[in-house]
Amino acid sequence: MTITSCETSDISLPLLALDIGGKRIGVAVSDRLGISCRGVTCLFRNDQGWPKQVLKIVREYASKGIVVGLPKNMDGTEGAQAEDCRSAAKQLSEFTNLPIFFQDERLSTWTAKERLFAQGLNEKRMRAKLDQTAAAVFLEDFISAHPKLTEKKHA
Repeated sequence: MTITSCETSDISLPLLALDIGGKRIGVAVSDRLGISCRGVTCLFRNDQGWPKQVLKIVREYASKGIVVGLPKNMDGTEGAQAEDCRSAAKQLSEFTNLPIFFQDERLSTWTAKERLFAQGLNEKRMRAKLDQTAAAVFLEDFISAHPKLTEKKHA
């Protein structure tokens, strides 16, 4: 497995995104064309088997890579939360050969809240979907930043 730079890597679709928090991990996936992204589930990080749960989802959606949200400070610097996400990505890398990429996730939770409010969800119902929706938000950003992404064709 390689934690890699987007500029030097062959990135293909579909992708899986992880919004890694202290307690929960929001999971989202893209479609094979990169047109849409959607949240699929929320895992609990205190479960030591979370990397294997992620890989089960990777297989289910035939994901070709993993995008991990990197919570940067508003000035672009990285703090303790970003370091924790990098550490979790490294832990995940021990279980897979898929490329792992990082995406700035600033304001993704705020955008996710706005989307969920627009759908009519109240705070209580929103909590269950917030992390996976935030993962979908920064996965959309990642795909938009890499317009030449394509689905790998199988021979």
